[in-house]
This record gives sequence, structure tokens and C-alpha cells, in this order.
Amino acid sequence: MNSIDRSLEKIDLMKLLLFFMAFIVIIFSIIFLMIIPNVKEHRILQADYKRVLVHKTRVENLYLERESELTRLNTENTAVLQAFKHPFAQEEFLQYAGKFFTQVNLTQVTKTDYKKEFVEYELNVTSLLKTPTNFYNFLEGLNHYSSIVQADFPIHLESNGDRITSIFTIKVYDLNATQVHHEAK
Repeated sequence: MNSIDRSLEKIDLMKLLLFFMAFIVIIFSIIFLMIIPNVKEHRILQADYKRVLVHKTRVENLYLERESELTRLNTENTAVLQAFKHPFAQEEFLQYAGKFFTQVNLTQVTKTDYKKEFVEYELNVTSLLKTPTNFYNFLEGLNHYSSIVQADFPIHLESNGDRITSIFTIKVYDLNATQVHHEAK
């Protein structure tokens, strides 16, 4: 028995070289046919991703700016927002006006939908007062009234000796009336 391994002598180097070349050709064709087109597609998708990411970042920054602006406006205008939510009550308004006038009469002229968000009441106010400063204090106080009320021109002031008669129109914007109106439908 011979202890030397002669299995390597039986290998044909030409066949081995041909199989090796075929293996290399198959591997390179797989690389060129499958991997390289995917690399191109990956680059295109990566460029799209970066573009979309930049756009998303811009939109997020704009959103954060708007959100901080909304928060700031909400804190600055809390009283106005609460006034929009507060329903208008004629009795409450007459009591408020009674602080400035000796006699107040309030009659409703029209009621219209204002831009589908508010109901606008137009009310005529006839009142008696002692001094015109009470009237100006009343107008100034409307800025802090619990509902949105606007005094309209013309304002007619007429002196009757020791009393002044005033006749003017106010507009009341009531958000709650439209919500009740929409819920009824």
C-alpha cells in the first residue's frame, strides 16, 4: 500500500480552468443583470427620499411656527375668544348698559346669518344719560363686554336740558346661535 495520495494527479487542469471561467462569467452576469440595476434604482430612490425629507422638514418647521403663532394668539386674545363663545342675553346687556345710562330700551331690528359662522343681531338702543362722558365710558366698556358687541354709526345725541337722549344701533355677533341652528337641522 502506497501512502501517497494521488487523487490530485487525476484532475484535469483544463476542465478545472473551464469550470472556473464559467463560474466567473455566471457570477459577473448575475452582478450586472441583478445588482447594478438595483443600485441605480436605489440611488434614484435615495435622491427622492432626500428631496422628500427636505420638503417634510420645511413643512414641519412651518407647522411648528404656525402652532406657536396660534398658541401666542390664543393667549393674547383669550378675552375675545371667550366673548365669541359667550351667548348674548338682552337682560344681561340691559343690566350692563344700566351702569352708564339712566334708562335703556333695546329693540331688535334684524337678525341675519353672517358668513354662516355667526348670527348678527342689529339692535336699536334708546337711552337717557346725564353726561356725555357716560356714553363714551359705555363705548369704551364694550371692548371688555362678555359678548362681541359693536356700536354703529350714526349715533344721535340730543340734549333735553338736564338729560341727554341717545339713539344708536349696536350689532351683536353670536356664535352660539349658529351652533344651535346647525344642531337643529
